[in-house]
Amino acid sequence: MESRADYNQTTLEQGWQNAQSLRSSLKSGLRDDDVEHSHTPLVKSVLRRSPLFSRRKNTSLVNRIIWLLLVWSVVVYILGVAGLWWSTNKVIKDNFSQQATDWVSKLDELGTPLYAANDEFLFQSIEEQVSRFPEVSYLRYYEAEKNSIIAQYSADNMTDKKIPELNSATIERLRLNIDSAKPVLIQTADDSSSLFQVASSIVTRSIRSESMLDFDIEEDSKENYKIIGYLELGLDFSHYQDKLKKNIFIGSVAVAVLFLIAAFFGRILIKRSLRPLTRMQKPLEQLANGKIDVHVDGEGDEEIVAIANALNTTIKALKSRDEELRKLANYDALTGLLNKHNFNIQLKQEIQRTIDEGDSSALLFIDLDQFKHVNDNLGHAAGDRLLKQVANLLKIRIRTEDVISRFGGDEFTIIAKSIEESDARVIAESILKSMQEFVFVEGGQAFNIYCSIGVVIINGDDFTAEEVFSQADMSCFHAKSEGRNRYHMFDLPEQEELRKSADISWSKRISDAIQNDYFTLFYQPIVSLNGDKHEHYEVLLRMVMGKDEIIHPNAFLPAAERLGVAIDIDYWVVRNALRKLSEFKADGRDVHLSINLSGRIFEAADLIDKIKRYITQYDVDTDHVVFEITEQTAVHHIEKACETIQQLSALGCQFALDDFGVGFSSFNYLKRLPVDILKIDGEFITDMAKDPVDQAMVQSMIQIAKTLNKKTTAEYVQDAATLEMLKRFGADYVQGYYLGKPIRDITRQNYDDALVRVETNILTF
Repeated sequence: MESRADYNQTTLEQGWQNAQSLRSSLKSGLRDDDVEHSHTPLVKSVLRRSPLFSRRKNTSLVNRIIWLLLVWSVVVYILGVAGLWWSTNKVIKDNFSQQATDWVSKLDELGTPLYAANDEFLFQSIEEQVSRFPEVSYLRYYEAEKNSIIAQYSADNMTDKKIPELNSATIERLRLNIDSAKPVLIQTADDSSSLFQVASSIVTRSIRSESMLDFDIEEDSKENYKIIGYLELGLDFSHYQDKLKKNIFIGSVAVAVLFLIAAFFGRILIKRSLRPLTRMQKPLEQLANGKIDVHVDGEGDEEIVAIANALNTTIKALKSRDEELRKLANYDALTGLLNKHNFNIQLKQEIQRTIDEGDSSALLFIDLDQFKHVNDNLGHAAGDRLLKQVANLLKIRIRTEDVISRFGGDEFTIIAKSIEESDARVIAESILKSMQEFVFVEGGQAFNIYCSIGVVIINGDDFTAEEVFSQADMSCFHAKSEGRNRYHMFDLPEQEELRKSADISWSKRISDAIQNDYFTLFYQPIVSLNGDKHEHYEVLLRMVMGKDEIIHPNAFLPAAERLGVAIDIDYWVVRNALRKLSEFKADGRDVHLSINLSGRIFEAADLIDKIKRYITQYDVDTDHVVFEITEQTAVHHIEKACETIQQLSALGCQFALDDFGVGFSSFNYLKRLPVDILKIDGEFITDMAKDPVDQAMVQSMIQIAKTLNKKTTAEYVQDAATLEMLKRFGADYVQGYYLGKPIRDITRQNYDDALVRVETNILTF
């Protein structure tokens, strides 16, 4: 497909789809339906894993913290009580042993005189003393020789209990324990009995003398021990133990009550402390559902404030990116006016409104007359500044309810709402006058920039938006043909007559061109980015009129379609292209040619036979031939297109899908269409270097092509930045004015110049 004007406005009708995809990538996780079908999103992951936004458990953070604290408090409480109980029992047992030792020592002293005096009243005094102590359950004194009881005491609670006397084994232990200060333990208090029984020997001591003075300096003094009896004592500390247990129980209950009170007030305090965090739940849910028009209030602790500030910053960034994407999809990046995509929507809505309300409006199509002169002589930057100034001038001339857009290149469109034809004429004349008074100054030069305007009235007639726009376009063309710097009102009968006259005129011209070879072929380089040194060209048709005037196919192909001679033109192009390929081969040049076919070609029953005949006639290598059809043509004739492509592929030819991505409809048919090359539509390439949406679209198309094992060709490459970007994205071939314009007589040197430009650009840009 041939290159168009350098600064055609990028059509974002389908780019908006990709912008929405980018938007959901930025908001990954914020909207469930978008995130699930987009790149994997970070914000969603963070929110979904946050305790504030958990969908796995229907619990609140406050209750979770309360329960954790409560469970931990209960564990600490149980461990504390168990530890207290264990340590208390140990202390009690140690205390019992110590008291038993003290009691035995005391009663030993009191009872020793009892053996010497054998005084009954002496034991009564002992009995009176021990009876005052409730822990003493019974007391027995034994005679050593007979091992019999000589005196005993029993407390009132022991009268019904029979305690066995000391047995021989215990007495033997007492004899062996004579040197120990501690008594012999008979029984320890346990769960079945609270009685603590001990026994001890009652011993008398005397010093033995073996010298005259009753002692010898050289020898240690020696004592004589004599067991005169035994003491058995029963102690019961259950009274103290019960009181201690009761106190422990009361203390435990008191601590438990304090824990509950602390948990109650702790819950209140925690809820109050976390209230700023819980307030974030609702805005976070809205944010997760894709509603970014929210604000998160942050107050309280600095961590919560930091979280709120971070979320608000994220929301602000999402809003900013949303607005940026919306502008990219709906507004022209250069002038700030509506773009073609959004204007078409507005036009359709306005046509429907005029039908519903019985109203009338006007569509004005404005084309600058001198823009190409400024753009070619002063450069693209000057052209951009001119377009901005014209856009500002036009905005001043319309009302707030009217709609204005930069439709593409140097074309502007206006919908003037709720006006009659007379009002539309006034607006058109006002714009013409403003443009006549406008002077563009650049680099010390002044330029008068005029315009041609086509006007059509929208009054509820049964015309589609495409038809209404075509009428305005034809009227603008009529204004230019009448001398420019004027406007023309669309008149349906007049236009039909003009078209019929034009078709009749073109019918004769086309017929003469086919019969007399008034057509000619131009060739535009297609350069590889992957090291392929073979010459590749796209074949482009031109008509040659008198005085060697070259006519672009856009001027005669529509008429050829209406007149039904487009197939004849296709055959002329195929025949002459293959003949030229044969000449290249004879000159020793390894050339590959891409040949465009019209949609009518699929209606030709003898297409395959004729191409076979041409291939045989000119003896060309079929693998050097690439046939191109547009995406819309392939989709419209999907069954016939598949069949034809397969038949030509069987001959060894290749197929390219031109204007790929225009409607994205071809994505649904790519698996069925056995094409070899995808030619990305130039609308996505022209402004790609400064349009991130186009960049994302082109990169996606290249990745899809690689996945399907197809090559890609990028058209309309106008500058080094675009070329470098396409190389980075992985495109296979490129073509455009930056590499070479279409020329009639192409030489190897022309192609080498384009190849050097690609290699130099990639290395140095």
